[in-house]
Amino acid sequence: MYQKYFEDWQVKPDYSKEYVSLWDGWLGKENYHKLDEVTEEEWGRFNILLKNLAGNFCIESADCEKETLTGITNIETVLSTYKDSMNKESSEFLKLVFPGLDCVISEEWDYTYIIWHKNNGAVEKLIPYIKAVGLEHFHD
Repeated sequence: MYQKYFEDWQVKPDYSKEYVSLWDGWLGKENYHKLDEVTEEEWGRFNILLKNLAGNFCIESADCEKETLTGITNIETVLSTYKDSMNKESSEFLKLVFPGLDCVISEEWDYTYIIWHKNNGAVEKLIPYIKAVGLEHFHD
């Protein structure tokens, strides 16, 4: 199943991207200061989003080194604390597969997650969850 979604540690290039962030678009240099102003509560919205999704969808964690997917029975086991999150290396970022939606959600830099999808309705199903926790979504 891993190869369906990933190639060379990356989500396959035939997936489209939608971004989930604290903001409704890219900040731009004039607003980079906002990155330093993010509170623990604001950051925590991402964990709340993942908890809400785990209650409604099957989720698998991708291990790119081993090229495996592992079903998640308790989302708490993969979530980071605020402090730990601030010290993560990119290789430690979450890559979560949602088989029922045929999409991947990956944790990225600068308080942004990416929804990797195939324009099959996954984003539309995720939008209510994103909005419910006070996050935004946008695409390039």
